[in-house]
Amino acid sequence: MDLIVLNEDLDAVSVIDSYSSLIWTDRYDGYGDFEICTAATPEMVDILKQDYYIMCRESEHTMIVEKILIKTDSEEGNMLYISGRSLESILDRRIIWGQKTITGNLQNGIRTLLNECIISPTESSRAIPNFVFEESVDATVVAFTVDAQYTGDNLYDVIQKLCAEAGIGFRILLNDNKQFVFSLYNGVDRSYKSSLSGNSEVPYVIFSPNFDNIINSNYIESKMPMKNIALVGGTGVGTERKYHTTDVSSNTGLHRRELFVDARDVSDKDDDGNEYTETEYN
Repeated sequence: MDLIVLNEDLDAVSVIDSYSSLIWTDRYDGYGDFEICTAATPEMVDILKQDYYIMCRESEHTMIVEKILIKTDSEEGNMLYISGRSLESILDRRIIWGQKTITGNLQNGIRTLLNECIISPTESSRAIPNFVFEESVDATVVAFTVDAQYTGDNLYDVIQKLCAEAGIGFRILLNDNKQFVFSLYNGVDRSYKSSLSGNSEVPYVIFSPNFDNIINSNYIESKMPMKNIALVGGTGVGTERKYHTTDVSSNTGLHRRELFVDARDVSDKDDDGNEYTETEYN
């Protein structure tokens, strides 16, 4: 698989057709990542630089070079490791400036966030040139709604969570005009479960060593990051602060795993200044 290297101006400057290993991962509702391992020759060190871009014909995504590692070995030779994330990681470079409430159509809400943070922000230094929003006409995407408020949240985290909750994907692709094109899209469910539910028009896909489409595999089962009850702290100060408990499993004793969520930025009043009831606010 040949790799095309682009400079910061998005001009092709080189092609890499020889390397020791390549890991290239695309994702549906988040940024992908890559790693190239190759001999650390002067030529390779010269053409692979931070903030350069990597493309390949087998993927629609473009990666950004973010990390360069040279390992020296007197016996095996020096090796160059280049890694980074796909263009979706651009969103990770911006936060939601101040407090922002988005309600109504999900796609319009995300477009508003992108406009204010990247495309046409009030502060011109926050703008990313050639970043455009491409509207989806997919009925599934258009149907989703949102009602949320943010203060200083990371833009990538917000959009990734909104899309994950809706079950839709987002991507930033590089077009022929050197534009970063953001769009939402609805994927195709090819799970076996989907076929059992009557979705017979879409053939399911199974990956298994039995079908020779998996060479190596790992199985991991872990409870280390699991939490099953949350104490949410809302508006107010000290003893006047409002709290709400969310328990998803009614576990007790050693099976209870607690988490605190700081939701101080969630207002207890609507857009007209009317205070929510306790039930509405919770």
